[in-house]
Amino acid sequence: MSTANGPVIVWLHGDSLSPTDAALSAHPQAPALFVFDRPFLSSHAIAFTRLAFMYGGVRDVAAARPGLTELRVGSVSAELAAFATEHGAAELHVTENPTPEFGSILSGVRERCPGLRVVIYPAERLSSYSGQVNKFFGFWNKVQSEVLGGGELFRDQDAPRPQPESERRPRDHRSDRNRRR
Repeated sequence: MSTANGPVIVWLHGDSLSPTDAALSAHPQAPALFVFDRPFLSSHAIAFTRLAFMYGGVRDVAAARPGLTELRVGSVSAELAAFATEHGAAELHVTENPTPEFGSILSGVRERCPGLRVVIYPAERLSSYSGQVNKFFGFWNKVQSEVLGGGELFRDQDAPRPQPESERRPRDHRSDRNRRR
């Protein structure tokens, strides 16, 4: 995929793993890259299930699009720069990400590939809600019709509620003492 400036690549990150991602939608034929950030993963405890979920997301995106989708492990900025060089890219397209690392990664790519033009797409907002979120279900009740286009995710279900004190079984504190010994 090319623009007037030359070949394009797309960067997929954890918040853009969707076949309808703005950068992917703008360039469905362009080669896309997702990088598992080894330095980040080495310094943070990420559950295997989270990593498997992300891998599944990359796999699903790859299956849903006509262009090449590649997955790598390493430094994100280094891998993006290498990918851009391998594909002779003139532009890197990406959907914005609110994390502090996003800007640092792009700075690292720009240092390694000074001629690479970076195009950032606005992230899709699921809701126009801008208030404070204290509890998920309170928030969800306010936004679900907008997010689901009038549908209801928890149709015929009530949000979980704490069990009344009178219905709780008494707790045997002797077993707690035995565990501490």
